Amino acid sequence: MTLQQMEYIVALDKYRHFVLAAEACGVTQPTLSAMIQKLEEELDVKIFSRDRKNISPTAIGEKIIRQARIALNETQRIREVVADESSSMNGSLRIGILPTIAPYLVPDFIYHFRNTYPNVNLSIDEKENKSLVQDLRFGNLDIAITTPPEAQANILEIPVYVEKFVAYFSERCSKARQIIANGNLPPEHMWILKEGHCLPNSGINFCKNKDIGNHIYEAGSIDTLIKIVDKNGGYTIIPELHISTLSEEQKKNIQTLDVNPPAQRNVSILIKDDFIRERMVNAVLDTIKAIIPAHMMDERFNRLSIKLR
Repeated sequence: MTLQQMEYIVALDKYRHFVLAAEACGVTQPTLSAMIQKLEEELDVKIFSRDRKNISPTAIGEKIIRQARIALNETQRIREVVADESSSMNGSLRIGILPTIAPYLVPDFIYHFRNTYPNVNLSIDEKENKSLVQDLRFGNLDIAITTPPEAQANILEIPVYVEKFVAYFSERCSKARQIIANGNLPPEHMWILKEGHCLPNSGINFCKNKDIGNHIYEAGSIDTLIKIVDKNGGYTIIPELHISTLSEEQKKNIQTLDVNPPAQRNVSILIKDDFIRERMVNAVLDTIKAIIPAHMMDERFNRLSIKLR
């Protein structure tokens, strides 16, 4: 059994398609098929059940693939040890980020990170929390930047910064400004962001209560929400970092919220608890510190770096 064969069976399990798995591994489909068949003959078991429509692992195949993933991850860790101890930062870094955080981090993050660490092959993908955690577990991501999900086994959370939410209202709703400032949020006039108003530890949380807010259209972006409010009246809730993108006239329509607990979201770095690339995690943290205002950052990281071991 070779590492190459293990990569092939893991890829086929992921894609459940010989052509897609071969493309992911950078080989031809006949080569991948032949190498997997050779491994099955060597082990004298069927790793995959095959028919015209479906490819799925057998019961014993699932166990073999699970061990193959462990072996490949451990092999990758050897490379990571070397990369982390070398004088220059290199290798690859796969980051996943929540879509409602991405607009405020990703453009500047790419600029700063690539200029500071030009030898690192950086890739960033937007995903919702469930997919971020799953991809961390499967080794498809190295780091996730997100609002922390519920406690997850084998996932380490590193709190990075706290972002407040503010109200943005239409000029036509200026009389409601004091009502909103006091934390009384008239539900019938509020426009909802599809995913971004999920603040379970905050004084406002609209995820579970579908009776709150205007659901004619649930926007997928803050920019869309702002335009809806400007055109149709009412108000919405936006993250603090979005304020800098508003025009001077629009900034006059911002109102802080006096609610308890505060209307805010915690943004964290998530990694697997066996992740060992300490320098890479600190490179991500330092890049975020260059973007996010200092008053929002976790105070510990103004003085200290992250220690993984």
